[in-house]
Amino acid sequence: MSDPHYVDTNVILSLVEEDPNYEKAIRIRDIRNLVTGEVTVLELNSFYSRKLKDEIKAKAAALYSLKFSDVRVTEVDWNRLLRKSEELSLRLQLKTLDILQISSATLIGAPYFLTFDKDILGKKELVKMYTGIEVNELSKLG
Repeated sequence: MSDPHYVDTNVILSLVEEDPNYEKAIRIRDIRNLVTGEVTVLELNSFYSRKLKDEIKAKAAALYSLKFSDVRVTEVDWNRLLRKSEELSLRLQLKTLDILQISSATLIGAPYFLTFDKDILGKKELVKMYTGIEVNELSKLG
């Protein structure tokens, strides 16, 4: 099996919602072993609950998004996630959810992090230095 590629929430939403990053997001279809963390489920639930205004439809849309994008949710220990996030927050100086996503990818052992987040992309060298993870925006893979 190939190395896991951690998929940030925005990539999944770009694919499902066909937003301006759709042409890049569709490239995940060529990648095997796509993973994400429970933080992504939380973000998808939040996004769809605000969009659809219905709890059952929101949960269904979140599950559909993961299935449609062929991304597998991998659980991590939340205590370890919070400790790793606290450590990385001081080094990476990113928003809390971004730190939680990168920490989740680290604990899962994913060497690649796929995102369209400008803040994370702007600090990809720091992410690589402190976690060993390569950040990629799907403009080119490899």
